[in-house]
Amino acid sequence: MLGKLIKLRLQGILSRTVSRRRPGSKGMLILFAALMIYCIGVFGFLFYGLFSLMADTLAAAPDYQWFYFALVGLLSFGLSFFFTAFTAKSELFEAKDNELLLSMPIKPRTILLSRMAVLLGTEYLVSLIVMIPAGIAWFTVAGMNVKQLVLYCIGSIFLPLFSASIACLIGWLLALLTARARNKTLVTMVFSLAFLAIYFIVYFNAQQYIIKLMEHYQTVADGMMGWGFLFYWYGKGIASADLLFYLLVVLLALAAFAAAALLLGRGFLKVSSAGSRAKKRTGKLELQSSKLSSALLHKEFKRFTSSAVYMLNCGLGLVLCLIAAVALLVKADTVRGLLPMAEALGVPLSSMDYVLIVSVLLAFFCSMNIITAPSISLEGKNLWILRTAPVPAKMILAAKLKLHMILCVPPTLLLSVAAGVVLRPDVPGWVVLLLLPQMYVLLTGTFGLMMNLCFPKLDWTNEAVPVKQSASVVLTMLLMMVYAIAAAIGLFLLVFANPVLTATTYLLIAVGIAFVWLLISILWLCKNGARRFERL
Repeated sequence: MLGKLIKLRLQGILSRTVSRRRPGSKGMLILFAALMIYCIGVFGFLFYGLFSLMADTLAAAPDYQWFYFALVGLLSFGLSFFFTAFTAKSELFEAKDNELLLSMPIKPRTILLSRMAVLLGTEYLVSLIVMIPAGIAWFTVAGMNVKQLVLYCIGSIFLPLFSASIACLIGWLLALLTARARNKTLVTMVFSLAFLAIYFIVYFNAQQYIIKLMEHYQTVADGMMGWGFLFYWYGKGIASADLLFYLLVVLLALAAFAAAALLLGRGFLKVSSAGSRAKKRTGKLELQSSKLSSALLHKEFKRFTSSAVYMLNCGLGLVLCLIAAVALLVKADTVRGLLPMAEALGVPLSSMDYVLIVSVLLAFFCSMNIITAPSISLEGKNLWILRTAPVPAKMILAAKLKLHMILCVPPTLLLSVAAGVVLRPDVPGWVVLLLLPQMYVLLTGTFGLMMNLCFPKLDWTNEAVPVKQSASVVLTMLLMMVYAIAAAIGLFLLVFANPVLTATTYLLIAVGIAFVWLLISILWLCKNGARRFERL
């Protein structure tokens, strides 16, 4: 039964991305595979460069070669844990088919193990992105004998068991905390934002940390023997081919996974059914009438604010815009002092040139706000309620687009004003700074809604599916980011490096392309969008 549940879970993940019955699904599958290979290749190349620097330093110190493998194991553990800790709670305890499976003659622990197996697969994928480049880097610099290579490969199998165990336990604790909380979304958001803050702090200071680490690796390595004994055993087992140390790592990883499965199995039924219990309400019931458009907009607001996954993945750019705006206002003089550095490099820039560069950066920020891309898919099996209600399809689509604009316009406008305070442009520059990002916000909203109508995913069991894994979300974010990056590259090549076009001409061309794109999206939504929605 466990094997069947895992098979069904994997088939569900595959069908979430593309539908076999939809024309062109094979092409979409190929596109996703190519995108996945590209991302893995990029991260693999970055990790190879990172570990090559470490290998050059530690290969020359025979007594501390174990520290290299310990760092590899620690980084693999950290990244694997980070990528699964966010989804462990929803994947394990909040899947919509939990009630259906629990009503069948299937042991709750079997259902839990099938969920943990899928999470473990994610752990293996992330771990291999780290382990393979790290192994190649060490083999290139110092070499490996057969015994070391075998132990390294075995470690790639057992070490993710430990990170998966910790991630599942964190998901279980979050599920317990939010089971009886009045505002589950707020609790989840606080924990998620804390994880993101730690991630960004480490990411932006990674190079500095690595330099300091290599300068004082002996002190850090000696300390790791105490607080990081698991990774010390792991590194010592590979570098010295010590089977005793390695056996301890394998046994500890197996014991951690078994303990997590046992602990979560006992409380799986209670936690997974806690969210479905009806809440008793006492007091008077007040009914209020409102306009149809206001009611639809209120519904969209409630849907957005009730889902931490939706807010974090599709509205993270809102938070980044606010943070960037505050940082620009606080550090305005410092940032303004960095602007003449471009002229020192031999690239004379006018005030409008700076405005163009900043506008492209603001467009890149806007491309992270894809609130409309999964909005139709999130209706899921409740779509029939909207379909059967006496509400025009155009009004439903307009409410989804209106939510996107209401949420995205103020942070983007604040960021534009902060950039203007730093740049101090003239009147035409202010017009470009204020209007161009807003047009990109509208383009992102209309195009995301268009993509969701073309690639809806309504048969999901977990809301993370349409938000993270659907074709509409990937295509919207990818194409909007690609256009912003292409505009930046074209600006550098055609205006700065090889002045074929003036800044004004380039601006008119770039805005013209975006405007035509926007016009096509709006016309498509008005003519075909409503008909597609009614056929869902």
